[in-house]
Amino acid sequence: MKGARILQLVAVVLVALYLLAFSNVNPDPLTLPLLPMVIPLPPVLIVALALVIGWLVGWLPANLMLWRQRRENRRLRRRIEDLEPTPEPAPSQAYRAFVSDRMPVIPDRPRPQADEEAEPS
Repeated sequence: MKGARILQLVAVVLVALYLLAFSNVNPDPLTLPLLPMVIPLPPVLIVALALVIGWLVGWLPANLMLWRQRRENRRLRRRIEDLEPTPEPAPSQAYRAFVSDRMPVIPDRPRPQADEEAEPS
């Protein structure tokens, strides 16, 4: 991942240097033949604008797909949490002792121990 960031930084610096050199070589403003109503612009601005528009054309669809997938993943996680049974907390030692003292004892069986779980009635 670090190598990709370094390559991106190098690419941005190279594009910036290219645009700087391009602006020094071509200082005269241009009008675009397809958009005659637009004011004349420096060539460096036209090239930079074309690069930004091209980057957006690639970046937006990719990120829209990622955003949709993340939203779907969140929805599915919530649904899984709703459908999974929640574990019941284990009864405390004090509760077990309280229940075992109050439980009826069958005469021919031993009294239940405090560490055994009480069965719900």
